[in-house]
Amino acid sequence: MLKINLLPAYVYERRRVRKAAIGFSLLFVAVVFGMLAWWAVLNSKQKGLQAQVTDMEMKAQEVARLEQEAQAEESRMPVIQAKVAFIEGLKEYNLQIPKLYEELAKYTYSRVLYRSVQPSGSQLTIEAHARTLGDCGRYLMNLYRATHLFSSVAISGVPGWPSGGGGGVSELPSGFSFQVTCALVQQIAPPTYGGAGAGTPGGGMPAGGAPGAGPPPGPVSP
Repeated sequence: MLKINLLPAYVYERRRVRKAAIGFSLLFVAVVFGMLAWWAVLNSKQKGLQAQVTDMEMKAQEVARLEQEAQAEESRMPVIQAKVAFIEGLKEYNLQIPKLYEELAKYTYSRVLYRSVQPSGSQLTIEAHARTLGDCGRYLMNLYRATHLFSSVAISGVPGWPSGGGGGVSELPSGFSFQVTCALVQQIAPPTYGGAGAGTPGGGMPAGGAPGAGPPPGPVSP
């Protein structure tokens, strides 16, 4: 059967134009949706990067704060070290004088009485009383043996002793008073703030006698 198309050509042309318009519209919509999706992805990435930047900035501020605190603590270290050194020096100083008295007692003749014992820096001054010259001589010999304590020993105020003068010593009916000046082997001085103290750090008076010396003498009979 033969079909004859009697419709004019422009009718088919309109159909093609309509189909093309629909196709371009769909393509435009797809492009628009694609661009919107791409923009949404970029916006999400931008927000993520901004969050990372904000987090890094906060961490950088925290690092800067910690560095400032560390610098502040470091600046305090010399002061703290000075206080620690001063306290350690003070503890050592508080032990030196009792140790000196303990060692002095080992070399003190029992028949000599002390009126005062005064350490001062590198010197020890003793005000003492003896009943006889023999007691005083034995006492002095004992002090000469304490070479780990004293580098020199000088005595004054003994009647008839060739030492150059009495220096205001009073005579007593039962004996006489005299003065002994000893140069300390180790200086004793209180520490100053800053940890600097006189004498050898960590020193102190030796607990034993001088090397090679015998035991501290006991009471000597007159």
